Amino acid sequence: MLNNITRHAKATRAVLTLEVSKHAVSLEIVDNGQGFDVPAVLSDPARGLGLRNMRERLDTLGEKLRIDSQLGCIAITAAVPWPLAAPNLQGHADAH
Repeated sequence: MLNNITRHAKATRAVLTLEVSKHAVSLEIVDNGQGFDVPAVLSDPARGLGLRNMRERLDTLGEKLRIDSQLGCIAITAAVPWPLAAPNLQGHADAH
């Protein structure tokens, strides 16, 4: 993902925010890249493979990938309810 941010978006800054609560795990990636036409990229078989793969993985969990893009700001957000995100990690987190 970070490689794509520098190579394709030509961003000079990216902020990744991972939030874990007792109900969900969410990841937001925001950069200052050049932006792109989201529908065009997602529908073009020669482009957006990583974004389509992320979207398909979330779709199998019944969740959605949110992509907001404009010049100077691209934000990608994924949130998964905790039991779907890591059913085996919850017991480990309680043990610490």
